[in-house]
Amino acid sequence: MTIHKFGIYDVKIPFLRPIAHHLRTRVKTRSIIVTIEDDRGNCGVGEGAPREYVTGERIEESLGFAAETLELLRQGHLRHPTEMLARVTAVIGPAGYHRHPAAICAIETAILDLFGKRVSRPIHRILRETQPTCRPLYSGVIPHVETDAQLLNYIHLARQLELKAIKVKVTALEEGLHQLTTVRNALGFEIDLRVDANGAFSARSAIDFIRYAKPLRLSSIEQPVPRGDLTGMQRVAQNSHLPVIADESMYTRKGPYHLIENGICHGLNIRLSSCGGFNRAIDLYRRARQKKMVVLLGAHVGETAVLSLAGRNLAMRCPEHQHLEGSFSKFLLAEDLVREDTTFRHGGVTPVPDGPGLGIRLEKAVLAKWSDVYALCEN
Repeated sequence: MTIHKFGIYDVKIPFLRPIAHHLRTRVKTRSIIVTIEDDRGNCGVGEGAPREYVTGERIEESLGFAAETLELLRQGHLRHPTEMLARVTAVIGPAGYHRHPAAICAIETAILDLFGKRVSRPIHRILRETQPTCRPLYSGVIPHVETDAQLLNYIHLARQLELKAIKVKVTALEEGLHQLTTVRNALGFEIDLRVDANGAFSARSAIDFIRYAKPLRLSSIEQPVPRGDLTGMQRVAQNSHLPVIADESMYTRKGPYHLIENGICHGLNIRLSSCGGFNRAIDLYRRARQKKMVVLLGAHVGETAVLSLAGRNLAMRCPEHQHLEGSFSKFLLAEDLVREDTTFRHGGVTPVPDGPGLGIRLEKAVLAKWSDVYALCEN
């Protein structure tokens, strides 16, 4: 397989409502979309979501890196997925995963989607021949809200969708406890309830929060302290009856493997874009599970169906994840990039992906409507 054409797009789709957490309030998505075509006319698509406040990526630099990398990749012939992913790794070099993970994710996913279309297999069956052993089951996420009325609206939606698990974003101790109590009282103790602070607490206040929240029977607390405070993260983990999950702290200079090998936390939130694609995400999953760590498969606010379906395929290859997030673009984006409805169904259930590649078709007119073209190239 050779790359005959490629396109790189800077996508900006408005949200239906602002979405907030401790680190940022967003009103639109900002993603990289990569398209590649072979000489048969097959088209693969991939998405990456650069977040400067998470991984340090600047989208302008990521767009340029994607263009340079694709120029190098189109110079060779790729015969097999293993060879393709090895070639991507060789071209980007070790520093690429640290500096431009979203761009790598977009490129890698587009290649896998294209190959999947050529051989009529979903991505998860390309990465491994065996049938998957799990079925995707999504949990909901409630962003930080300013009023009880807003919180009750999200609770009502969760009840309508009959979700089995909910994550609540909090920004302060007392307010967070109040919001979690409201959710628990409304939805009962049968629902799995967890919390994400996005670094809002100090180590001391996080430990206090965990102690005060014990009657609420939370299942985990995510990123309780600022991303660079690994000492604080470890201190919280050592003093918590709840699993302490790292998210932003995975992307410091020391990297995610440092957290795994040094017992900094009890688990990881593995997000495909932030990790740098399937190769890296699956490796992190395997190493974390070898240490008996909890694994959440996360999503980016504002990701389109392209990245959501990539995450769903990742879930098939990471069967021991505790929670799966994403696939809620219908509730957030003014318009998605595909015609198919990829939103999870009642109870958070979705079918196992079985279409070729990602199993979706990019709507090029919608892509043109909401994006700026960064690069177009063909042989």
